[in-house]
Amino acid sequence: MHYTWLLAIVLITAAIITQFSTVYPLWQRAVLGAVGSALFFIAVIIREIVLAITSTRKGLKIRSITLFVFGGLHEVEPDSTTPSIELLQTILGQLFNLITAGIFTAVYFLLVNTGGILIDVLMQWLAFIWFMLTIAHFVPGFPLDAGRGFRALIWRFTGNYEKATRIAGWIGWTIGLIVTLGGVPLLVLTQEWFTGTFLIAVGLVLQNAATHGRRLVAHPKTAPEKQQAADCDTSPNAM
Repeated sequence: MHYTWLLAIVLITAAIITQFSTVYPLWQRAVLGAVGSALFFIAVIIREIVLAITSTRKGLKIRSITLFVFGGLHEVEPDSTTPSIELLQTILGQLFNLITAGIFTAVYFLLVNTGGILIDVLMQWLAFIWFMLTIAHFVPGFPLDAGRGFRALIWRFTGNYEKATRIAGWIGWTIGLIVTLGGVPLLVLTQEWFTGTFLIAVGLVLQNAATHGRRLVAHPKTAPEKQQAADCDTSPNAM
């Protein structure tokens, strides 16, 4: 799990708290915020498990998964992946986003007339967030789903996985910068402090994830491999 999840949990909890009237005690709204954050986090984990299992069955060798708020960034063996697998992950990721949003929407409609105002509003908010997440993943910036699809297309035309990742990663980083800069005026010049803070946070997370993805390709060795290389360099035979 990437450290930016700590910021995401705080923002998600705060966002949910603001969805409820102040007639409800703060502690009650805070508990619902924590529950909402937990449900969102669990859904993201399930998403990555589904993608990992599906991709592994197609022959993809995954070294590690770094979990960001919008999904996971997979470090894979370059020789085990193909543009087709990348496109498959893009499609499956978006399908999962839509299904998750649909599930929360269905639960909301089941509860809306039962009198459980707090729970149904929470479900409505989670459905909205997953629909927005689906829309965000259509932005062609790596490592968002559409960005991965864009990388797959570049890779197919250039035949160079690292080059495709660098190009898609820089596009993702630039989009993150635009989102961050777009949040600054809202934070400084208007009363939309929460929206401004949220956009800045999302932009910074996307920039961080894009940079992380480029570095994984530029420096593909994992920690055990680095240690093994270091051991070989310091062994008696090497001297």
